[in-house]
Amino acid sequence: MDTAQKIRLIRMIEKIEKNPEFSSKIGVRNTSEFISSKQSKK
Repeated sequence: MDTAQKIRLIRMIEKIEKNPEFSSKIGVRNTSEFISSKQSKK
């Protein structure tokens, strides 16, 4: 995972935490599940 991907992931996680409507829109209910699934796809 390069730096640009990490930055995008961090921004998306911040957006999910601040806006629960966004997270339900993309189908993520728990950010820890989202993070672990992203890391396992390396």
